[in-house]
Amino acid sequence: MPNPTDKGRDYLIAPRFLADSTYTGDPALLPLLDAGWALSHDELGNTYVTAPDFTVRVGYLPEDNRGEMWMITAHDDVFAPATWQVTVDLAAPPEIVAELTTALAVAHSASPASVLHGPTGGFDLTDRLLDDHGWQQEGKPAPAALRSPDGLVALHRRLGHLRYDDEMTGDLERWTFEVGPPGRQWYAAATSDFPDRFLDTLTTAITNPAPVQRYLRPSELARLPTQATATPVVPSPLEVARVRAATSRSLSVPRTAPIPRTGGSVLAYTTTTRPVALPQPASAGRVR
Repeated sequence: MPNPTDKGRDYLIAPRFLADSTYTGDPALLPLLDAGWALSHDELGNTYVTAPDFTVRVGYLPEDNRGEMWMITAHDDVFAPATWQVTVDLAAPPEIVAELTTALAVAHSASPASVLHGPTGGFDLTDRLLDDHGWQQEGKPAPAALRSPDGLVALHRRLGHLRYDDEMTGDLERWTFEVGPPGRQWYAAATSDFPDRFLDTLTTAITNPAPVQRYLRPSELARLPTQATATPVVPSPLEVARVRAATSRSLSVPRTAPIPRTGGSVLAYTTTTRPVALPQPASAGRVR
């Protein structure tokens, strides 16, 4: 049973890649829906968003046979095999995935072909991380790893030829991000033909130290990695005024009003509200 004394509050968690997931796909799916992409889901609870021309597909997959993940694929046409594929653990903060889906939505609106193909290899990215951002190379090539100055993010680049089938099934990945301290890590991976412009976007999104807001109970706060900083969110003067006004109403207006003669009561008012949610489409088959 929930502990009634284990009450939470809002915190800003930094760096955000240590904030854990909210276990909702909404932040990363809404940019696509706002751009007119189509929403569907299957009977297992997996959610899919597809570009209007069916060339890009985004899956929020809490019930996938390969594990709980995000999966993003690009296709030359509706029936073509995937040109590239990205997977991200659902343990990742959805705000990070949202930066990638936002970039995909913007690029697709401008030119669908620009999402499918582009320069690859990531050599400018790795040089920039080493020369400008203080990352260090670990080990020798095949694969080589670059690690961030704080030691909390590693980017592995597997060298040499990789079979297409091995990459698409997740047996081998050209690019793998390992994020978080030992025992608290989540992963993201991308195949060889993932365009450099989006690899840069994903890398920037993962390493961005900006905080994100989370509602945490004391027990959840205690489970944060020791490297994370949690700062309580101070309510604004307007929020304080609203709370005071609501408290004043609740003290001065009874929740029940007596009914003459019978001695019974009726509900006078309620403050219950419904949370905002994504639209629920008709059930559709799983997108592949």
